[in-house]
Amino acid sequence: MLVLAIGLFLTKDALTKWWIVSEFREQGMDVQIGQLEIGFPLNSTIAANKITVFNLPEYGGSSMLKIDDLFIDCDFSELMNFRRKLKPHFRQIRIRIEEFNLVETNKGSRNLISLPDAVAKTTAQLALDDSPLYFTVGNLNFSWNNLRFTAISANGSTTKSNDMTVNIENHITQDVKTLKDLRPLFTKIAKPIGTALAAKLFGRFFD
Repeated sequence: MLVLAIGLFLTKDALTKWWIVSEFREQGMDVQIGQLEIGFPLNSTIAANKITVFNLPEYGGSSMLKIDDLFIDCDFSELMNFRRKLKPHFRQIRIRIEEFNLVETNKGSRNLISLPDAVAKTTAQLALDDSPLYFTVGNLNFSWNNLRFTAISANGSTTKSNDMTVNIENHITQDVKTLKDLRPLFTKIAKPIGTALAAKLFGRFFD
């Protein structure tokens, strides 16, 4: 039993990587992960690099998201709070996005559900800015290099492709609890890419 426990611990990173890839493939997507390290004890940190998430076939199947560096520090047991309708708390998240490829079909559907649209309550309940997130973050360190916008036709061929430099380096946001806390970051992203694309990324913030 001890030998088995040691073996599972030594292979925990590879097993976790296999599980993540399997979950994506069940959704019809694919993902590649260069390196994944789970801290000890298991409820401590997760570090990964060279992550590439690929689009669904209806969005061309090309790369959707490339992450050079990802670091998460949280109590793993907090993630189980969803079942108890409590909010998990991430002590720190550091993410460096190399490129995000926003794809839009000729019918207007996109490969992204904007964060405001995903978490906002109805306007009859509370204002958009005060919409609470399903999680909280003590310290968010965010970097993003490039954005690509791709428009595709009904037959899947590319009709338009624009590459833009976002160039956000180590933007720090602390005590993230509501969408309002992320507005300065959204606004900073909107400056180099324009409000039209910002509206596609962040929905009602820029409509």
